[in-house]
Amino acid sequence: MTFDLESTLKRAVALHTQGEPGPAAMLYAEILQAQPDHPDAWHLLGVTETQLGRPESGLHSIAKSLAINPNQPAALANQGNALLALARAVEALACYDQALTLWPDYPLAAFGRGNALAFLRKPAEALWSFDRALAIAPNFVEALTARGGALVKLKRCAEALACYDRALELSPTLAQAHLGRGSALLGLDAYSEAADSLERALELAPDLAEAMVAQGDLLSAQGKPEGAIEVYDRALRLNPHIAAAWFSRGLALSLGARFTDAAESFRRVLATDPEHPYALGACLHSQLQNCDWRDYRQSVQQITASTERGAAADFPFSFLAVCDSPRLQRRCAERFAELQPTPQRPLWGGERYRHERIRLAYISGDFLEHPTSYLMAGLFEKHDRTRFETIGISLRDDARSPTGQRVRSAFERFIVPGPRSDLALATLIRELEIDIAVDLMGYTGEHRAAVFAHRPAPIQVNYLGFPATTGTHHIDYILADRFLIPEAHESDYSERVVYLPDCFQANDDRRVVAPELPARAHMGLPESAFVWCSFHSNYKLNPPLFDIWARLVRQVPGSVLWLVGGKPEVERNLRQQALARDVDPSRLIFAQPLPYAHHLARLPLADLCLDTLPFNGGTTTSDALWTGLPVVTCAGKSFAARMSGSLLHALGTPRLVTSSWEEYETLALRLAREPHRLSELRATISRHRQSSALFDTERFRRHLEAGFVAMTERLRCKLPPARLTIPPISS
Repeated sequence: MTFDLESTLKRAVALHTQGEPGPAAMLYAEILQAQPDHPDAWHLLGVTETQLGRPESGLHSIAKSLAINPNQPAALANQGNALLALARAVEALACYDQALTLWPDYPLAAFGRGNALAFLRKPAEALWSFDRALAIAPNFVEALTARGGALVKLKRCAEALACYDRALELSPTLAQAHLGRGSALLGLDAYSEAADSLERALELAPDLAEAMVAQGDLLSAQGKPEGAIEVYDRALRLNPHIAAAWFSRGLALSLGARFTDAAESFRRVLATDPEHPYALGACLHSQLQNCDWRDYRQSVQQITASTERGAAADFPFSFLAVCDSPRLQRRCAERFAELQPTPQRPLWGGERYRHERIRLAYISGDFLEHPTSYLMAGLFEKHDRTRFETIGISLRDDARSPTGQRVRSAFERFIVPGPRSDLALATLIRELEIDIAVDLMGYTGEHRAAVFAHRPAPIQVNYLGFPATTGTHHIDYILADRFLIPEAHESDYSERVVYLPDCFQANDDRRVVAPELPARAHMGLPESAFVWCSFHSNYKLNPPLFDIWARLVRQVPGSVLWLVGGKPEVERNLRQQALARDVDPSRLIFAQPLPYAHHLARLPLADLCLDTLPFNGGTTTSDALWTGLPVVTCAGKSFAARMSGSLLHALGTPRLVTSSWEEYETLALRLAREPHRLSELRATISRHRQSSALFDTERFRRHLEAGFVAMTERLRCKLPPARLTIPPISS
């Protein structure tokens, strides 16, 4: 019986079109046995092989087809699909471009090109290609869905939602479109509607792991990290290679302070996708939280080099503990700021408010038992009510703690807006006609930096919580002092610098210290030993710093190092690090958590506080100085690396500020070996505490308010933000 090639090809294509690539592939193979140089059979066999999960084989077959006939735009586009399935996106992009050169109006090639660009994390360029595909074929459902995905990446979620809605008009049972719709709604903080769309996606495709990941993201956004982790785990059981699931899982674990598990999740991200945004930094930060310093130097080098070339390697806050370069910190912040939505129109459009007093709002999630409130409560209370109307906008409700109650009562108006989208919160600030909005969080914790991208206030200020630049154009000013930001580094800050005359940091002169000094024995400290201490957050510790501390302990016989405790993993890891440096682990003493006033009361039991670098202490340093405990610091280049130096200069004890690791170690050792010098220092600190600018809340208030007045005066004169230097105001 004669083989009917044309009939066989038609049957194969029909099966292929009906979604049966396996039987189709067998028929294509039969054709090639009869006619080995049949380009269409080789091409279509390659397509089926790719669809069957064998892209290498598919690539081989399509290459044979193109060798016979190079002028096949469809084969070139499908070659791109096979390459993309092998994660060879750059080569795939070249194939799609070749196909479009041969056939400029080929929608599948434009669509594939968009997919390759999306894979390469170039959503703006991908969007252009999807638009090209849709201009040719307006009802191309897959292109509509992919276009929505690019828009979500670009934080243009309202436009993305319209894309998905149009796709679902054309194909109501397309699970991917329901998934995308849920992701867009999540980006718009429309949680209830997002949940409905994601549930519908899973009804249509119960094993759609990506929809489960989006459900986990929804739970995380609603403040339910434990529930989110369960959903991520369910998704990963279906598909353990979803890097986004491992990454989101790591973030959720971090929120619950489960840093060992979080670090493992981030390592799984990097194993699956070494270029995944922020995974390198998130992994190192989780490890630092537990003082797990494996691969520390290599990680720091990788993160720094990646940031240098513009990659999204680390979050701006955690990067402060990695790198001391203010230039790179700005680059890191600018890269992160790209994730914030770019509103088409600012909420404040240049209107003149005619308030009798300057309407001043502080926005924070830390109006509770938190270092920000410990520092600023006195300032809030002392603001000049004849010139300023003060408003506190609290992103977390805490009316029970003593500090929370004190802060709440310090403001004329205290607003707890509850769960709101960024736009809704920005709209509230605009409706309040705030003249100056002070963001006390920046990129710390569960920040709301995107609120300020909507420009809800005419003047927006970055202060205290985030000791670095935000890298944005919508934050106008950053408060600093001449030591903190030398003029040579001003260009490393996107904000205009307001130079306060004494010190950048507010301090509360009503800090309460528990009345009784505890005995050393009650704190687990040896009675007569020299006590080094560092009560800084664990993520600020690092191997080069600990090398110095270990040498100091070894060189001062019987001395002990008093550190923050309360976490078994941290204590275990630091004891192992001590042992590796020939220090008896028993010479590390771990302090357990105490209420703030009792923590302050125990600080004088130490002899000398050792600061951290590249991320100095802020509140930690001023706490020590408030109780009379000397602090030795090493000043670096960045804001975060110069905070303690600023405090010590304002206190009148600049000799405690060093500029290199060697000077830092030498000074600390000399003070430990010369008790009379240390006693003199303690006396100086105690004397200056009463008279220096550092703890003069009223003086700081006058200088800060002068800064706010200068900002509003420039605005009144229709002048853009500029560097401001506030002169000292005498008592």
